[in-house]
Amino acid sequence: MAEERPSGKDQEPEAPSLAQASGQFLGYGLQWALATVLFLFLGWFADGWLGTKPLLTIVGAFIGASAGFYSLYFHLVVEPRQRQSRRAPPKDRS
Repeated sequence: MAEERPSGKDQEPEAPSLAQASGQFLGYGLQWALATVLFLFLGWFADGWLGTKPLLTIVGAFIGASAGFYSLYFHLVVEPRQRQSRRAPPKDRS
């Protein structure tokens, strides 16, 4: 029979399993890679259309990598800080 766990706001959230954490971080890395490839391809396409090779290909790759890195940073640094600040009790300013 499954063990019942107490519920409530005071309870610490359970740490994710290794498989869950791996899947989450692999998803973030894949999102970064796909953003880079997508913008690189869009830059390559625009270069062919405008005849500016390789300028927009390089710009597209940098924009995609920057957008992917921002998303990665947000999910790995900013979101955990926001969750932590919501969980922490307010400080007494006496």
